[in-house]
Order: sequence, then C-alpha cells, then structure tokens
Amino acid sequence: MKTKQATVGTAVLLACGAALLAIAESPKTDAPKITASELRAKLKIDNTPLPAGGQAQLSYAPVVEKILPTVVRVTPSVRVGGGQLGMGGHGRSMEDIDPQLREYFRRFFGLPFGDDNFGSPDSDEDAPPRRTPRREEQRQPQGRLQKGTGSGVVITPDGYILTNNHVIEDAEKIEVTIGNETKAYDAKLIGADPRADVALIKIDGKNLPFATIGDSSKLRVGDVVLAAGSPMELSQSVTLGIISAMGRTGIGLPSSSQLAGIQDFIQTDASINPGNSGGPLLDATGRVIGINTAILSRSGMNAGIGFSIPINLALSIAEDLVDDGQVTRGYLGVKMGPVREGLGKVMGMESDAGAWVDDVTPGSPAEKAGLERGDVIVGAANQKVEDSVGLTRIVGVSKPGTKLPLEVFRDGKKITITATLEAISDEELLSGGKRSGSKSGSGQEQIKKASPAELIPGVTVQDLTPGLRQRYDVEDGLNGVVVLEVKPNSAAGGAGLEEGDVITGINTTRINSMADTKGLQKLGKEPIFLRIIRAGKKDSVIIPGDEE
Repeated sequence: MKTKQATVGTAVLLACGAALLAIAESPKTDAPKITASELRAKLKIDNTPLPAGGQAQLSYAPVVEKILPTVVRVTPSVRVGGGQLGMGGHGRSMEDIDPQLREYFRRFFGLPFGDDNFGSPDSDEDAPPRRTPRREEQRQPQGRLQKGTGSGVVITPDGYILTNNHVIEDAEKIEVTIGNETKAYDAKLIGADPRADVALIKIDGKNLPFATIGDSSKLRVGDVVLAAGSPMELSQSVTLGIISAMGRTGIGLPSSSQLAGIQDFIQTDASINPGNSGGPLLDATGRVIGINTAILSRSGMNAGIGFSIPINLALSIAEDLVDDGQVTRGYLGVKMGPVREGLGKVMGMESDAGAWVDDVTPGSPAEKAGLERGDVIVGAANQKVEDSVGLTRIVGVSKPGTKLPLEVFRDGKKITITATLEAISDEELLSGGKRSGSKSGSGQEQIKKASPAELIPGVTVQDLTPGLRQRYDVEDGLNGVVVLEVKPNSAAGGAGLEEGDVITGINTTRINSMADTKGLQKLGKEPIFLRIIRAGKKDSVIIPGDEE
C-alpha cells in the first residue's frame, strides 16, 4: 500500500496522506453546527511570548509527553481503480491522461502500466476490446478502497481535529486513532478549505486530551520547534529543529494547484516526511503553532526544508468552517507586487518595504476606498506590511464587512485609507482583476507646438491646451502635462509610457503644468515614478534609472 505523495515541480511535495484516485464524494458531517465563538470557547489558548535567551534544554520529554496524547493518525479510505479517475466527478479514463503523467503515477505510487485499470503504452493492439459495464454495474462504486496515512491534532475535548485538506480529500471514509490508543474512531468531515489546505474533522468523544494553541504571529526565526505525527506510517513520532524562515511563498506550487492561492508558510528544518501532513508543529513549550503541510525535496523524503501553515491562519479557517462547512474570505481588489529596489527612496519612504499597488479592480472595495495604482501599502489593520504576502495574509483572514485601515504612501506622504472588505468566491479570487483598457496614441499624428519640451530622455511633453484635450480625449479640469512623443528605444518607451498619456505626478511631486517639471528632467541612477492618466483611467509607470 502506497501513501499519497504529490510532487510539485519535481521538488515540492505534500508531506503525506491519502491515496490519489477517487470517484466518491468526501464524507459529510451530521454533527451539530456550532458558531465560531462556541468553537473558540472550547480551545485552550496560550499566547504568551517565549522567554528570550533561555538556557539550553537537555530534554524535551516533558513537552513530548504532554503533546503526544493529542496527536492523531488519520487513515482516509479512497476508492481507486474501476477504470475511472475521480477528478471533479468527470469520470476521466486513465487512457485519457498524458503518458508522462501515467509514468509519474507509476514511479511515485507504484501503479503498474499493466494494470487493467490503467492501460499500457505497450499494450497489444490486437487485444480484445474491454467489456462495457452493464448499467447496474455503472451505478455501483467501481474499484477498491485504498487506505492512506496522515496526521492531525485534537483541539477541543469533544473531538474537533485539525488536519490538511489533501490528507482527507475525496475520502469515502476517515478513521482516526488518538495517541497510543488502538481504538479507531470514525471521523466526520466538518469542512475543508483546499486553497489553504486546511480541513476540520470531528470524532465523537468526551474529555479527550487536546492541545494548547499558541500564537504564530509571535514566532521568530531561530525559535526551537518540534514536528509530531505519523511519518511513514509510524505513529507517535517527534522531530526537533528550528524555524528557518517565516512568510514563505512561491515555493514551486503550480498555478493549477489550489494551494497556490494562499501561501504563508513557516519553514522549518524539523524532519517532516510523508505521513506527517496535518500533524502539529509545536514550540518549545508544546503549544501548537503550525500544521505541517509540505516538504521541499528532490527525493521525496526529508531534506531539512519543511513547511507548515501558521496556526493563526488554520484556526481562523476552522472557525469559519464550523457553522456551514465553507470559508468566506474578505476581498480587497488590488493586484500587488514588490516595491522596486531604490523606488522607496524617491517616493519619500524610509525603505523599499511595502506592497506596491500595480492595479485596482474596477468596482472593488479598493477602488471605492480611493486606492490608486502606484500607491504603496505599508500597513494594514495596525500591522506592518513588508510585502504583498503580508497584505494577502491580513486580508485573507479578515471577513467580508471588515473595515480595514490601510497606511498608504502617496506623493511622499503617508495617508490612511479605510476599505470595507467584500465577499468573493474562489473562482473570482483565482481569476483576479482585469486591467482596465488603455488608449494608445501611438498611431495618432504628431502635434507640433511651439512649447513642447523634453521632460526626460526620449519623452516630449507639453501643457494641455483645448486642442490637445480634444485630440487625446482629456476631460476638462484634469491638470498635468501630455506626452507628445516617446522614442521607442528610450527607457521610458521600454517602461510602457505612451503618446497621449497625461503625467500628473513625478516621484513625490504633483504635476499641474510644465512649470512643475523644472529641475525634474534629468534621468539619473534613481528610477522615476510617474503617475499618469491613460484613457481616463489612473495608471502609473516606473522608468528604470540609468545604470551607466
């Protein structure tokens, strides 16, 4: 029997669990629904900070003895074979799958090409055709149930358990064994969030041992951590390491993976292997501070780089799942990126830290609040925003209707903008916002006036006149300088500046007319940030500095 293990870019692997193939729906819960506040009331939470500079600990046995009784082995049963592959209920045949993918299945799951359910690229063309199943056979579940192995942690005395979505995904049956017990409990699926790879399951029990929940926002690189679970089908296993990094993202998960949606991983060198998925990551006092999820490895085994979901994020999702089994996320509506190196300085910021607003979705909470392209968000909900990942994390755990205060750098000043988050579906979240259409004036006739001037190398601009407003369809009352020409081989041309753009800001200076551009024409080593109006829409362009 092979445990589930999925490769990502030949390097990143989900660290364990159920069999891959399935055609049945996941088990649904018939447990009574409770509110998020009722779930939180059942938890044991300790968010006191760890002591700094403590003495080296010679044994973690007391911590391990306290936490192991709360760690569970999760055994999902998934139906495999039967000539159909359970991918979203579409009933695709294995013969429809690319030969390279079939080879992947064979290598990583031990599935032979000669299996009658999987076909073979070397099969005899003269072999008799397969018998078409009778109608009554088609209605029955095909294939066999295959068991996988994963881990989890009990968080309430009445049996709520946190694990990974990929551990229990597509399972017809979920069994749980607690601690060293031999008794297997039947677990019900309360709900799952594939985009964050979190699942909440429940067993019937009373006065069960349950873990203490820590605060992942207070973790520091270098903190000692322990990873507990059932690696390689070995129950009650614990490994030791440290936190290697925080806020890991872009670890190689494919864009098609639902895990690519939300990434905010704790990186650790505590050994994590197949079977550890869903188990707890603990601090030195035994508090749960993460849920083990993935490993980075070319061999599929521990290589000292493992990833865990921060417990604050996992618990927030669990609280959202208990009432209706679904997660509703807050939506801001911005496309973000990093602040280009050196740009923070010319914008009047102390550093390049922050989330660069590259685009604002029309009609989104961001647009309604007044966010603009070229803004840099440096704080949200009274938390510092170092980059786009940090902002995604804050928005991702906020509910629709939340009034989110944002600290924004614009024109050399820090302002506060409050956005009211709205609800968004996973489909809308995955599709993202669309760039508003732009109007290029590159095909229009060059306008020659007596007062044009070269603003920066390769860019000729002029004050707006009634004629230029009409030619470039610039509304009355809009001030700035209009771009008459952009040489294609210039830095500005390469950055995307176009004829007909109206420049309304340069770095931290508002531009109302040519008089405001004096002293700003020289292109130096620093990048230049331009606020523009293009086709009636606010936009921005960054022109790289001269490296010579």
